[in-house]
Amino acid sequence: MKNLKYLFPNLLTIFNLISGCVAIIIVFRGQNEYYAAWLIFIAALFDFFDGLVARALDAKSSFGVQLDSLADIVSFGVAPSIILFNWLTLILTDLSKQSTFEIISANFLQSLILFSSLLFAAGGAVRLARFNISDKDDKSFRGLPIPAAALIIASLWLILGTTESTFIHNLLLNLYLVLALILGLIILMVSNLKMLSLKFSGTGFVENFYQYLVIIVGFVLFVLFGVHGLFFSLLAYILISVIKLLIGTS
Repeated sequence: MKNLKYLFPNLLTIFNLISGCVAIIIVFRGQNEYYAAWLIFIAALFDFFDGLVARALDAKSSFGVQLDSLADIVSFGVAPSIILFNWLTLILTDLSKQSTFEIISANFLQSLILFSSLLFAAGGAVRLARFNISDKDDKSFRGLPIPAAALIIASLWLILGTTESTFIHNLLLNLYLVLALILGLIILMVSNLKMLSLKFSGTGFVENFYQYLVIIVGFVLFVLFGVHGLFFSLLAYILISVIKLLIGTS
């Protein structure tokens, strides 16, 4: 019975992993592939609650930490990389002026462009490995957390699949913008920039001011802008983290 408490957070971690696997399957099948973005958001919810439950039950363990990292590299590393691969394929199809783009016939430069998507998974793996061997700080992370980076990709992929704006659609199919996005997220993940942790210290407002601020701003942006608000919420998280760093509050 004593060990049963470890089961609940680990089950949530497994659900995180399964959500990422289903996202990959959806993208590979090419049917309703934009739904894969929602699976990554669902995986992020499981990732958030497994830590919350582990702390509430005092059920943190080395096994749980390793399982969490293995799930995260699938859901927030591999799955977004597959999305990026499809995203770049759409761009190359558009640039080639063809109805479809045959990967097998891609030239060297096109192949480099396509497989640059996998660098995101590599950057995420470095981020997770560094996190696992570093000193843990409940108030901040060193570098952009891999779930946040993955959610930025997922939110933009969702916007691409749902927007009715020709301007936004064309903007998201700009090759240089997407390559800059990949590079920028990798740099943020492996950087030493201090990012806000959403772990709460009790339930008080003052000691969790920035955590509550992120949640409130994110909720308001989602209500105001719908799906597009998810992307703006993630930008707000990064901006609030930078503001907190500049102010120098603990």
